[in-house]
Amino acid sequence: MFVSDEGCDKVQQIRANNALLLALYEAVHLNRNFIPTLAHSQAESSAPPSPSNTLNASQPVPDLATAPIIDVTQLPTNLLVAVFQYCSIVMQDHKNESSTINLKLCFLILTCISEDQYANSMMHDVNLTFKVLIHRAQMRHRKLPGERISKSQPLAATLLDLLVEFIVSHLMKKFPMELYLLCVGIIHRVLCYQKRCRVRLVYPWKELWAALIGLLKFLVGQEQNLVKKCNIFHLAIQIVNIFNLFITYGDTFLATTNSYDELYYELNREEKVFSEIHAMVLRYTTIPDCEYKDDVLKLLQSLVNILAIIKHFQIKIKEWLDLQNISTPSEDQILEVVRKNYDLTLKLQDSLDQYERYAEKPKHAAFFTSMVREVVTDTRKNIYYAIKEAHAAPQANYYLTPQ
Repeated sequence: MFVSDEGCDKVQQIRANNALLLALYEAVHLNRNFIPTLAHSQAESSAPPSPSNTLNASQPVPDLATAPIIDVTQLPTNLLVAVFQYCSIVMQDHKNESSTINLKLCFLILTCISEDQYANSMMHDVNLTFKVLIHRAQMRHRKLPGERISKSQPLAATLLDLLVEFIVSHLMKKFPMELYLLCVGIIHRVLCYQKRCRVRLVYPWKELWAALIGLLKFLVGQEQNLVKKCNIFHLAIQIVNIFNLFITYGDTFLATTNSYDELYYELNREEKVFSEIHAMVLRYTTIPDCEYKDDVLKLLQSLVNILAIIKHFQIKIKEWLDLQNISTPSEDQILEVVRKNYDLTLKLQDSLDQYERYAEKPKHAAFFTSMVREVVTDTRKNIYYAIKEAHAAPQANYYLTPQ
């Protein structure tokens, strides 16, 4: 899937991969006995794709000049490593419809994987670690690290890295709402597994929180344009409930107590975003003919604990600043205030660790019908041109060939 044909443009390459992705999807979706294949580590001779020979090979990567030279063909790999890397390649193309269709299929595959108990246990196994080359899009507001290959870590951490990368790199005017819902849904499923099985994944959660808060900030900023096209409140509920999952059940899966302190610190540091969401939701509750009324009310309810946390610690921080006569406290000082002021009461919210299990029909039936037709059409064309080339070949060789 990663081999780049010289005479083939990028759109054709992506379309050519749809048949393989469909086969992988069917195996993951319908055959639980296939799941162990995802974890099967290949020998070094079965090398992962080279970063110089992929769908993205035509695009220059500035950081390669300074990046350490690593022979990725010597790294251990399995099918999930290849899928994660492939997703990161397709993600870089924001404007191509073929990439969007292809990436949706990738996310549906990841959704099925994230719902499977065995696949989750394998991805969270600390004894099963891999280095994965995650391709990242060039963006003006960030500098890419010189080392593009992730450290050796459980695949659940790499999956979260991949999803965070999608969140931060697709905040654009042509907002891919369906892909974001799938992306956030996968994150929620992984967290639900960690909560249910009390798995404490060592992960820089601040990166995930920052990405989700940035997504909320985008939804608020682009509200007037987006609300005419899609239900932004439904996506906002999914995001806020992920934070509620951390708040309510974080003690069952966060690796350290400091993670709780950092969560509350981030909520207070970004209190403006949550205040703006609250104000937006209140505004829509006064609109009598709002078509998203139910989701507006659900979002209002889901914000209760976050707003309570922000209000509580804003008061405590202000009291401490007045007492110490400090105008610009450091992060460590604020964290210390947080640690000493957990005396607040929160409401227990139901069903935070529940999700609607993936079902192909009826929601995605039309998508797969269209994709199968496209694959069949492309396959017929390939067979036709192959036969045509065979008939057009010189016949001299046939007569010269020993019988």
